[in-house]
Amino acid sequence: MNGFWIVLSVIELLVIIAGVIFFIIEGKNKKALSENARLLSKGKLNIDDLPVKGSVRDTDVIASCLNLIRSNLLTFIESTKQNTVILSDAVEKLTSSMRTNTEGNEHIANNTISVGERTEKQLEMVQDNISVVETNARKLEEIAAAMEEITDLLGETAGISDKGIESLEGYNREMDIVSADLNDINETLTRFNEQIRKVYEVGDFIIDISDQLKLLSFNASIEAARAGESGRGFAVVAGEMTAMSEQTREGMDRISSILNEIMSSSSGVSESISKCTDTFNESKEAFSEVNSSFRVINTNSNRIRSKINDINTKFDVMERNYDHSKNVADSLYDTAKDINEMTAEIAGVSQEVSAEAIQIGENTAALNGMLSGIRKLLRRFDTGVVPSSKRHSGEIKIAMFSMYDNDFWYGVKRGAVYAESELSGLGCKVRFVPIIPAEGDYDEKIRNIISELIDQKYDAIIYPGFIRGVESSLRQASSKGIKLMTFNCDCAKPELRLACLKSDSVAQGKAAAKAAAELIGKNGNVGILMGSNSIIGNIERRKGFVDEMAAFKSVRIAGEVSVKDDGNDVYTKTLEWLKRDPSLQVLFLTNGYPEDAARAVTDAGRAGRTKVVGFDLGPALFPYIKSGAIGTIISQDSFGQGHDPIVLMYNHIVDGTPFPGEVISCRSSIADASNIDELIEA
Repeated sequence: MNGFWIVLSVIELLVIIAGVIFFIIEGKNKKALSENARLLSKGKLNIDDLPVKGSVRDTDVIASCLNLIRSNLLTFIESTKQNTVILSDAVEKLTSSMRTNTEGNEHIANNTISVGERTEKQLEMVQDNISVVETNARKLEEIAAAMEEITDLLGETAGISDKGIESLEGYNREMDIVSADLNDINETLTRFNEQIRKVYEVGDFIIDISDQLKLLSFNASIEAARAGESGRGFAVVAGEMTAMSEQTREGMDRISSILNEIMSSSSGVSESISKCTDTFNESKEAFSEVNSSFRVINTNSNRIRSKINDINTKFDVMERNYDHSKNVADSLYDTAKDINEMTAEIAGVSQEVSAEAIQIGENTAALNGMLSGIRKLLRRFDTGVVPSSKRHSGEIKIAMFSMYDNDFWYGVKRGAVYAESELSGLGCKVRFVPIIPAEGDYDEKIRNIISELIDQKYDAIIYPGFIRGVESSLRQASSKGIKLMTFNCDCAKPELRLACLKSDSVAQGKAAAKAAAELIGKNGNVGILMGSNSIIGNIERRKGFVDEMAAFKSVRIAGEVSVKDDGNDVYTKTLEWLKRDPSLQVLFLTNGYPEDAARAVTDAGRAGRTKVVGFDLGPALFPYIKSGAIGTIISQDSFGQGHDPIVLMYNHIVDGTPFPGEVISCRSSIADASNIDELIEA
């Protein structure tokens, strides 16, 4: 009996202790709920989600509702901030456009009367132009008649030239015949002279014989004298021979004299014939030149006639153009009259448009006032760092490098753009430099831009800490007095930067492990898709995931696959792994490409059976969360990571505000099937 009471006492004590512990825990939960509700009521949205265990207790339900309210309100505020920037730019452009339009309408109205006056002058000018065109037409007709007359004369000249050429060619043929005959006579006289020279030779031969006969006769006389009476007969014969020799010589002398005269006459005739031949040849050349000249004249006459025919054709075209020009001038005259009549109407419409433009300007001013009110309302909600109200004496220039290849980084740019709009009126210039890995090696591009920033005397550079290969350029910038800050991930050389704004990657990995275990009832197989080891955030997330998963004894890490920080590689490796091991229930992805992993799960037909746990919520992931291809997404405030570092750096430069810490944590939130339908798609 005493034992029973002892046991009962122990049970009562345990119940009391459990009750005390329950009330303490409930008290802590209620205190956390109360604190978050108080912060939300004051517009403090820059807080983390409350932990929710998934039970139906009031505290879990309230915590879940508060988380949804905070997440949706945060999404709405940040979207509104971005939209105010866009709307403000649109209003500014509209105001400028309306101002220009109003001035233009006033200018149109002022010039309309001038247009009317000038239109009347234009009518007069058109009439003058028609008169000039008609005068030109008459002149063209006269020129055309003269050209026809010239064409006829040239045709007649060409005909005469043709006849002259025919006559010259006939005369040239006759001259060729005479020249040939003279050449034949000259050749005949030459042969005749040769024959006379042969007669001379025969004469010389006869004279020689005569001289020998004479000598023979003389010898015969001597012999006859010696013979005396008996040689007297020979003496008579010798005398006769001597007489005959002298007569022969005298005859030959007369023949030679006659031949000389013939030769002299023949030489004169031959010389005359040669001169005549030369003259004929010279005349032939002269006639050839005359013939060529006549041919050139004939050719040129034909060419001139062709040109004139072409000119006549052009005159025909000009005449048709004249008719067209006259018709156009008539139409222009009628159009000018219509313009003159419509000018008054335009003036009236311009005045009406000007009045409407004034009304639009007033509406635009009202819209600007509404935007100003929205900005004041937005300042009631603390979603990030607020710029210092202190003004700097000179311009502050801040540059931000950022990746730009998925939804997370697009959100970073939206935050940077809003920071730029906040600071533009405070004398601060913000330059956003996108880094797109698909364009290839970007290290050289970053180094070149850092050199530009140094030359342009920028005050600060903000960059993702995982960027490698540019340390020397950043060190040079720091030596020139440029302040450095990292975000999203810390750099390998923390001494280079003043501060780093990033999510707690280890804590995010632990949250992912808890979510993964809950998705499979704390019993099953999970795999790790490990991003690049060169990015410290991937390493820290993996560490937090593995460390936390050790607490779940029935959950087994089935393997690990390395993936590049590239969507296509994540998709391919995920699909290949699912085909090898269909027992995987959760895939934990450390880098920012959950959409590609979810697409692979869907294409493998594993949606709902294998769930991706990853980071960086965006609208593209909503369908995958609803289909079950994605189990949990942990957000790391992309808008704040783009906005807050710029404003923190501005405040530090303008009034020396210290950074909240060397490492500044950004907020995080969780999206899954339990809240995806209530989340606002921003």
